Amino acid sequence: MLTIHSTSLEHTAALGRALAVALIHSPVRALLLRGDLGSGKTTLTRALVEALPGGTEAEICSPSFTICNQYPTQPPVLHCDLYRCPQSPPDDVLDALDDADGMDVLTIIEWANFLPSSALPQEYLDITLQTCKNNHSLTLQAHGAAAEMLLRGLQQESQKS
Repeated sequence: MLTIHSTSLEHTAALGRALAVALIHSPVRALLLRGDLGSGKTTLTRALVEALPGGTEAEICSPSFTICNQYPTQPPVLHCDLYRCPQSPPDDVLDALDDADGMDVLTIIEWANFLPSSALPQEYLDITLQTCKNNHSLTLQAHGAAAEMLLRGLQQESQKS
């Protein structure tokens, strides 16, 4: 587990860019984001997507009403927001998570706390964002061997800066 304290939205965006670099070379294809409204989930996602090859071509916005957005990046990104689906995530989101292990599409899910545990892929990075008094706290937890390796790499990078 890695906890990072972010003092600004730019610092949160920098973490998103670092995640993008790490994910390009990782088999991990699912990021589950948890946190209250305004905690930085979309900020993190926007920076991550923009940092991927092709990200400058993407119109990145919160998929609160559309539930899922797809972005023409490498790897392609499926960005889902389950805020309006607290009882039951749509089948296409569950199917995407089913396919996350071994697929080339990076699936990012905001409000992942609404996912049933049976829908979780074998490999994923769980990111909890919390708003504190003067900053944000991001806690990253790895699930699976590849996610552990990804998290170790991020830890080493965060210790350098």
